[in-house]
Amino acid sequence: MAISRNRRLASLVRDSAGSVSADRLTTVIDNTIEPETLNFATDVRGAGQNAHWLWSWNPTTLPYGRAPISLSNEGEIPLYKAGTYQLDNFAAYNTNGNSTQTHSIKLKWIEEPGDANLVDWVTYDSSNTVAFEGVTSTPQKTQRLTWQVPTTITLPTLNTSTQTYNIGAETGAYTFSGIATGSNPTLGPLYRGNTYNFVLDSTTSGHPFYLTTDSNGEWSQGTYGGEYTSGVTNSRGAGSSGTDATVTFVVPADAPDTLDYQCGNHQAMNGTLTIKDLEVDSSGDGEIFIYFQHAQEQHKTQVRIKESPRIVPQMCLTWNGTKGKYVPQDLRNYMDLTPSFVTRVREEIGDRSVDSAATLNLIDSDYVSARVSGVDSGSVSAIVDSDYVSARVGSTEQHTTLTQNGTLYVLNGSARWYAPRAVTIQSMAAYVQTAPVGSSLSLRVNKNGSSIQTPTITTGNTSGSLTGLSDTMNAGDYLTVDITAVGSSTAGADLNLVIVYK
Repeated sequence: MAISRNRRLASLVRDSAGSVSADRLTTVIDNTIEPETLNFATDVRGAGQNAHWLWSWNPTTLPYGRAPISLSNEGEIPLYKAGTYQLDNFAAYNTNGNSTQTHSIKLKWIEEPGDANLVDWVTYDSSNTVAFEGVTSTPQKTQRLTWQVPTTITLPTLNTSTQTYNIGAETGAYTFSGIATGSNPTLGPLYRGNTYNFVLDSTTSGHPFYLTTDSNGEWSQGTYGGEYTSGVTNSRGAGSSGTDATVTFVVPADAPDTLDYQCGNHQAMNGTLTIKDLEVDSSGDGEIFIYFQHAQEQHKTQVRIKESPRIVPQMCLTWNGTKGKYVPQDLRNYMDLTPSFVTRVREEIGDRSVDSAATLNLIDSDYVSARVSGVDSGSVSAIVDSDYVSARVGSTEQHTTLTQNGTLYVLNGSARWYAPRAVTIQSMAAYVQTAPVGSSLSLRVNKNGSSIQTPTITTGNTSGSLTGLSDTMNAGDYLTVDITAVGSSTAGADLNLVIVYK
């Protein structure tokens, strides 16, 4: 007699005493999750301080927990070990939205502009012209980055670099351009061992530039309180007519975590430098951080490198004939790997759906707009008009359903249902999901503002109807519905009023 797979599985995972053995489970179950594969996109839609990276992607498989996003300003991007990734940067060659300049992107071990310390897994390609859902439906040239995150990451020995800040002056501020922008911006991080050149143009004449450990509290004109000179060349430099001046800072190993830059003559002309060790950032629990980085230091997005996940809730085990083991799988994954299942879903949808040619204009926004006006959270709103459907799918049923969701309260309805032609109202039936208690629920149906019927649902019941009606309406006449009573001790809830006409 054949033995079922489940019984065979039970025999394989139990030891001689009949207990489930963890060691034996590994012979039939592979609990590793397939590495993530993600194609995603980024763009820039703002200018100046609003020029953020905006990210778009669709979900991958369940363990990676990605919700769909479109042009979202993300503070952090998760990537997973062993994952394969493709990023299309639309901002590299296009100025979409309010963007005024192009923005290339690099994946770097640390947050700094330039090409030093690039992550070495990445290939850069600018030969692609593509569209991406939520970004653009018209293909655009992109900067494409492709990479696979190693299963085991070996941190590199980082290289020192030289960076240059271009500085001018205006009333009350140093003005920066190049790798930092704005008036008196916070700079950094500056890394210990790196070289930073502060190039001061001729507009800085009379504005001697120096570094200080004083955060402006000890400032006095011309005294240079707290001046920091370790690793600094040409402290107090300033441009002159037609000539730039350069203050150079080779950041020493013992530099403090924070310094200020300051004008010796004007207290308001100052800003902060943040200083860090030249090393890859980490969370302290084994996760490392790398950075998507633009050519300007403020324009970056942190990336958290995460371990590949294990089985998570809502996953099941399915048999993998290649591995000869049960493996975790979610429904999305199952559909990708099971064409027959997808085909059967499509067949079921096809069997139960209305022919697409008949439903092409089933919902017409102009029609709905013309018949439902002034809808708000306190209005009874028209939802389905079968006369409109009848004209498109051949139905003979003619009715309209007006709804009010949630717990009911007394109100004068403002939503209107317009008669599509000359009609005669035959009946009205009111339904609620929660019955009124203590007294009846009462409605008032108005034609062109005047009451024509008053349907009710008596206490303790969930429906009430009016039949044998003969109220006539011409094309363009409209109905509104008022709620005049809802029940005294318990209010009715979730109302549907069905109006049948011919």
